[in-house]
Amino acid sequence: MDQLIQKTEFKNYSPKDVLEATYLATKNFQIRALFEAKKEILEIGKYTEQEFYHILDAMIDAETERQLFLQDLRKIKEVLKLDDLVRKFSNLNPMYLLRDIIYLKEQGYIEESNEVKIKLVKKKIKGVEKEVEQEEHIFKYKANKLDADFVERIFEPVSIIYNSGLCCNCGWCSAICPVNAIVVNSDELKVDEELCIKCGLCFTVCPRSFPIERVSEFKSQLNESLTFSEKIGTYLNTYSGTTNIDQIKKSCQDGGIVTTLLEYLLKNKVVDAIIAVKHSEDLWNPKAVIVNNLKDLYKTAGTKYANCASLSILDQSKQYEGIAIVGVPCMMKAIEKGSLFPSGYPFFTNIKYKIGLFCMESFSYDNIIKLVEEKFDKNIEDLVKMNIDKGKFIINLKSGEELDVPLKEIQAYARETCHFCEDLTSDFADISVGSIGSQAGWSSVITRNEKGEELYQAAIKDGLIESKDLTEVKPGRFLVEKIAGIKRNKCKPIKLTENK
Repeated sequence: MDQLIQKTEFKNYSPKDVLEATYLATKNFQIRALFEAKKEILEIGKYTEQEFYHILDAMIDAETERQLFLQDLRKIKEVLKLDDLVRKFSNLNPMYLLRDIIYLKEQGYIEESNEVKIKLVKKKIKGVEKEVEQEEHIFKYKANKLDADFVERIFEPVSIIYNSGLCCNCGWCSAICPVNAIVVNSDELKVDEELCIKCGLCFTVCPRSFPIERVSEFKSQLNESLTFSEKIGTYLNTYSGTTNIDQIKKSCQDGGIVTTLLEYLLKNKVVDAIIAVKHSEDLWNPKAVIVNNLKDLYKTAGTKYANCASLSILDQSKQYEGIAIVGVPCMMKAIEKGSLFPSGYPFFTNIKYKIGLFCMESFSYDNIIKLVEEKFDKNIEDLVKMNIDKGKFIINLKSGEELDVPLKEIQAYARETCHFCEDLTSDFADISVGSIGSQAGWSSVITRNEKGEELYQAAIKDGLIESKDLTEVKPGRFLVEKIAGIKRNKCKPIKLTENK
């Protein structure tokens, strides 16, 4: 207990206040559920006893912090902006403060208000600088006045997400579930109600449960070197790059940047393994794999447009000291939530790099087959490559023939759940890569933080990548932001259906 009281975030509180907050923390439904299921969790073996107590301890610390913060927030009568709260609670880690606000809001303890102001900004439209109106959202917070019959919200198992037609099948919930009660594949999710301990961890880290978009913008407020865009999120720099590695050029989708960065990480022993996808026994039906050598890495090159629950195998990577993960936006968001909620302690501490892919939407494997048959009158096994470029869905055949259809004609084949995703460019990755904005044979690259920037520059320094500024190529960052804005504007609102 002395160690708890001595922690920096608790230094402004008396031992009595910390003790009382810790007592309240032990009543948190997630902490209680995990502690009561300790025997079952350890018997399953996903977490060792040391890991179990490490996670539980971190969760108690986080909940203690939340209780102390909430206690003080109730004393404040005015409604405060996030910046004001950061200054007032300067003893707290700003990112954890935002985490606590989001968590308490979801439980019903905090109310968020959104004040919209219109401001004039200068923009170039067709080469002419004009003043245009732009919305500015100002979020404010206050503690809710609780009625006598108030009951805090308990987070449901993720079956509520799946039953609501929202599940993106990323697989993260399956990987972290302490009792292996969740099975996820590319199209389905099942929760074993008898095994489920109702800890709500799966719901907490699910990318479709509650939003964390404020986190991306907040990062730019904490780090002056970062820029925030309402369309492509927070970033450090933007580039257009192409690989200089001949072996990768033979099989890459566009510029081969992702595979090149992964080769750099493996060759230089920055990571021990990588989670990516390759073709399964059924061609074009992707399979999540853990690779730790270049031969297997090259098999993962190229885009697969069918969905794959890549994160479901994360728990199988615990033997490696450091790993990199390649995934689409929903997966990057899921991992971000796993690093924040409910404790700020990642469930798998060996995740060193997150490489995010641009993604407008994905398809089920069955619909990929239907699309190729109905729109091109071809068999899926005849294909050597699929691509989306300049508003067209393109296939390349073994015969050397290239065929295309307008992108709007394939919308009906896309997974419905993708329409609830607002993120095109993997806002929560360390580095994001996609074809939009770059010329053929090149990839657009967005470095999101210092870690992503250092990785990209290291690969350039080693002669692995040729790079240009994305703002200096055509169509460039303008097109990335345009398409990203379209996706955000088309995103459907999330509405949960109660579990039966």
